[in-house]
Amino acid sequence: MKKGSWGGPRRGSGKKPAPPETVRRNRVAVMLTDAELAKLHRLAEEKNLPLGTVAYEFVGRGLARRP
Repeated sequence: MKKGSWGGPRRGSGKKPAPPETVRRNRVAVMLTDAELAKLHRLAEEKNLPLGTVAYEFVGRGLARRP
């Protein structure tokens, strides 16, 4: 039996790339107080979302208000 004759990537399989203008590829670090982090955790828990998603929503809404 030939070795390596099965498996591996298939053409057309997998997730298709998103349009470049929608790809989030830049990282930003923020320092928060314990109280601020606790509030963020509570919001994330209430919304049943990951902490990073809730933080991203804050940034996105803030940027949307600017021209």
